[in-house]
Amino acid sequence: MTLEQRLANLERLNRNMRVGLIMCLLVAIALFTMAARPATPKVLEAEKIVLRDTNGNERGQLFANEKSWGLVLYTEGGQQALGLVASTAVNGLVISDQNGYGRQMFTSDRNQTIWGIFHPGSKLAQIEITDKLAGAEVVVRDRADVQRIELGVADKGPGLALSDANGTMRMVLSEGVVASFLEDGTIKWSPEWEKLNPEEKQRLKHLFPRMPTGKP
Repeated sequence: MTLEQRLANLERLNRNMRVGLIMCLLVAIALFTMAARPATPKVLEAEKIVLRDTNGNERGQLFANEKSWGLVLYTEGGQQALGLVASTAVNGLVISDQNGYGRQMFTSDRNQTIWGIFHPGSKLAQIEITDKLAGAEVVVRDRADVQRIELGVADKGPGLALSDANGTMRMVLSEGVVASFLEDGTIKWSPEWEKLNPEEKQRLKHLFPRMPTGKP
């Protein structure tokens, strides 16, 4: 190999080395730039998302529309187990047992908050607690969904009403007043009842404080 050939080979080798170094430098700059770039947040948008277990059974839903949005979860048998809903009118939470019977319900709107406790199969809450502008009250119903006890506090003071199996109020205890009633709603007895004349009795009947529900 002549001297000229050796010099040519050496020059070609130097050029290859320079190209390789430049490529390595460009790759390093690109990797550094990608690492320094902030991660773009990932957003998933949907009007409804269905939750399924590993066997493909539907276990819940996330949903949203123009009037209400929330979360619904299902029992093992597919009945509603829990519902959390917000809406333009009222917000609420419904809790059911494993058989799908609604057992508790919480609702709130601009005017009142209600907590109801249900017995399986009952249409009305067996125990219902309400707080609203007129006052607060607790209502207890029997298994036939008939209101039997009502305890409340209103502007006129506290009151307790007891009703019979037909829902007719039979006894009232309020601030300074104790009275019992007949089935037709007329007053049967009061500590001072016999001392009053008929006109005073009639006037007293309309002065009994009403419960927060506005019921007589």
